[in-house]
Amino acid sequence: MADISVGERIYIVQGIEQDVRTDGRSRAQYRPLELEANVVAQADGSARLHLGPTDVLVGVKVELGVPDSSSPNRGQVHVSVECSSCASPEFKGRGGEDWGIELARALESSLVGAPAAGCGLDLAALCLVPGKTCWLVYVDALVLNDGGNVLDALSIAARAALALTRVYKVEVSMNEDDEPEVELSGEREGAPLDASNVPVIVTVSQVGNRSVVDLAAEEEPCASACLHVAVNSKARVVGMTKSGSSGLDPSLTQEMVEVAQKLGPGIIASLDKYISSIPVTS
Repeated sequence: MADISVGERIYIVQGIEQDVRTDGRSRAQYRPLELEANVVAQADGSARLHLGPTDVLVGVKVELGVPDSSSPNRGQVHVSVECSSCASPEFKGRGGEDWGIELARALESSLVGAPAAGCGLDLAALCLVPGKTCWLVYVDALVLNDGGNVLDALSIAARAALALTRVYKVEVSMNEDDEPEVELSGEREGAPLDASNVPVIVTVSQVGNRSVVDLAAEEEPCASACLHVAVNSKARVVGMTKSGSSGLDPSLTQEMVEVAQKLGPGIIASLDKYISSIPVTS
């Protein structure tokens, strides 16, 4: 989080109050999004996202594994986030490690949901042989530069990387002992991973008595609280968490949720349109 003076804080808050932010945006406007697809050759799917100066990279790797004994009919998703020490002075030492764990926890909760409720990856579809074989999906993210609103950037990049991921073609047959056996093809010629139910996180912050989206680094110290709303393509809220030292103004809470519901589907639609235009390669 940027270190700003009292005068700068007053200037930023007054601008937000008048719906004219320091970079010219309105309170409900995101900075430009720039997405690069398939940037990591060793990954099964990857995306790099620039949200203003915020820069994040997400790679996805899919491997065969054994289902958890408590969920024998489901695959698994594992998320890790690393914050480069060059991304922000606050990331030096344990600061970056602790923030990475917090981001990974928030990101994983949005990726692992109940598809019947319209959220998250379908973990049941990732199971190949109940109790024996499933797909393990590893989502590894790197924060290269923190220019504000890192969680939203990671969420959008992760959804893109998952949508770009193609899993290996497999065949399940019975061996001589009448046990199921999984044969793995050497080419990623199977169907792409279904990320259609994966939501994006829209963070709406309380600055003074106004709700604001996509805070830049210099704006973040002015927020008293933030509401992180996971929204799917149908504008349905599928998850919500709060951060910040202060409580949310009850009169603003409903407005903050509605702002997220309005913006989330538009982000997903733009993302899906771009991904559908990318040629499929094996």
